[in-house]
Amino acid sequence: MSQEGAVRLLFVSAMGAWAAVAASAQPAGPQAFPARAVVPDVPRVGYDVHLCPFPGSLYAVMGFLGEPCGYDYTMGTSGAAFRRIWNRDDGGNVDLMYLAPEPYERVFAALGYEFRVVPGDDKAAMIQAVRESIAAGRPVLGFVLVGPPERGVITGYDKDGETLVGWSYFQEGPKDQYCEVPDWFQRAASHSGQGLILVGDKKREMPDQREVLISSLKWVIDLARTSERPTIPDHVCGLAAYDAWADGLEVDEDYPADDFETMSTRCMVHCDQCVMLHERLSAAAYLRLMGPEVPEVMDHLEAAAGHYEDAAACGKGLWRWASWDDPATQRAFADREFRVQAAKSIRAARDHEALAVEDLEQALAELEPPDAAQAHR
Repeated sequence: MSQEGAVRLLFVSAMGAWAAVAASAQPAGPQAFPARAVVPDVPRVGYDVHLCPFPGSLYAVMGFLGEPCGYDYTMGTSGAAFRRIWNRDDGGNVDLMYLAPEPYERVFAALGYEFRVVPGDDKAAMIQAVRESIAAGRPVLGFVLVGPPERGVITGYDKDGETLVGWSYFQEGPKDQYCEVPDWFQRAASHSGQGLILVGDKKREMPDQREVLISSLKWVIDLARTSERPTIPDHVCGLAAYDAWADGLEVDEDYPADDFETMSTRCMVHCDQCVMLHERLSAAAYLRLMGPEVPEVMDHLEAAAGHYEDAAACGKGLWRWASWDDPATQRAFADREFRVQAAKSIRAARDHEALAVEDLEQALAELEPPDAAQAHR
């Protein structure tokens, strides 16, 4: 996909409250904003930096704001490291926002920050929100840059907000320059009105990390045990999605070698499932990170972490191509023997993850016995 608009970096003072202002800036006033404002030096995002767009974009923004948060921590608290969603024909199975608003509500609560969501169906409200946040030196988490509706970082705007500036997971061109995207609202409209997430103020009282973990474990278990979610009908979720993924690979008629479009979709879906399997390494890292908060169940968390690592290891060899529309990729998926062997590895990963979930259920039962849990209701 080609990059639209000229790419420019503007340098401002270290405070970053206002970026360089175009000569055509509006007159000063309490509600006036410059025609162009860009916050410089926001860390780049991309699949070569972090695989999951929302945690990766949040990592970049929080680090820029001087409140660094670990990527594995955001993966764990949001639930991204534990998600699994499958539908044979959906090239967006990997999208964490299928689970919204839980991921961002949970991660901001864990970080101890306020946040605000701006719906994607009100262009004027979105422009105003971007202007205000950029004026405060705070980049914005948004869907409205280059590519599919995955999170990126809005670092500024031009032409009174008609053009947005920032980092996208899908931008092309120089990797050290922000992209600039005109006509962004039309793009946003095609993504079902996905909006913006603005980082607010830090809360006075930081969250108790023990409580953060207990909440996370409940969410992780729910993600694993819930196979159907009303917000995403026709999709299979959690542990059951492993079976759907594996079973789907064994349906020969779903892999017509001479149908480029169908094979591209099948390969894309498989690639995204492999991504989520690889992200079980972040699940293991998160559990080990949080272990010291709950020493009485650290053994259960360590056991679960090991099982998640074993699950991720089953993914080796399941994806080894550059792209889903590569002819070599499609030839491999037309080969039944490859798909049958892949299905065996996927079922093995399911078994490892099922053991991990059992360990987490034991940990949760000890951290919050049924009597205590009932008392909190």
